[in-house]
Amino acid sequence: MRVLHAVLRVDQWLAASPLLLRQGGKADDGKRTHSCASRTVFFPGCSLAAYSPDYVLTVRDFIRERRGDCEVLMACCAKPLRLMGKKSIFQRRMDRVRRKLDNMGAETVITACQNCFKVLREQDGGRRILSLWPLLLRLGLPDGLAEKYEGLEVSIQDSCVTRDMPEIAASVRELLKRLGVTVREMACSSARAKCCGGITTITTGDAKLGREAMRKRAAESPCSTILSYCASCRSAMGIDGEHRSLHLLDLIFGDGEPLKGGGLLNRWRAGRLIAKS
Repeated sequence: MRVLHAVLRVDQWLAASPLLLRQGGKADDGKRTHSCASRTVFFPGCSLAAYSPDYVLTVRDFIRERRGDCEVLMACCAKPLRLMGKKSIFQRRMDRVRRKLDNMGAETVITACQNCFKVLREQDGGRRILSLWPLLLRLGLPDGLAEKYEGLEVSIQDSCVTRDMPEIAASVRELLKRLGVTVREMACSSARAKCCGGITTITTGDAKLGREAMRKRAAESPCSTILSYCASCRSAMGIDGEHRSLHLLDLIFGDGEPLKGGGLLNRWRAGRLIAKS
């Protein structure tokens, strides 16, 4: 337990360090700036960056194409610190995130992570906080994707933190319908969704218990393929090695297959890509 909590503390320290905390944006003359005005900011969260640095920039570019102005802030919402009982450190980290968003001129923040969505809505009420999934439904899918995955059957691991926000789960299902995907629901889904098991690892400091919870949840799927719209859930649902675990972005911006690798190195790479873009 102590070892796992120490690892989590190091992870949270790194998340706030210049190694991983990055933002994009260029001034009108093309030079780098750390306070470039951007009314819309994409806040991908740690888990998506750890899964795919390329998806972070691909989503930003798609939002720019369909919506206009958009930059990226690669930062951590610090929710693990709150779950670990480190409330004062959590608040300081959130204050720092708010200052970053203020400096960028952000009026709207788009999140790909449901934890970030909830935390920012609670902690930064002066800004418009949007979930990526209902937004993608409004913006429309990239060209050529209609019915592309006809014949694919999946179960959905819904994010438990947004069980009280049915529009998010509903938008994911509508996106899958437009992609041609057939959904076979788990017994507990949407408003009754079960945790993937990741929160167990953080709150108890027990990695073994967390893995058991992940395997138990994956075993509830009636499909061999489980689709998640949270990168942490995607990782959890593939831990048993028996299920094909996809992220929704694998279907929209990938080749329909789960990506390999990931972790802290990918988060660093995401920061480098953002800083250079």
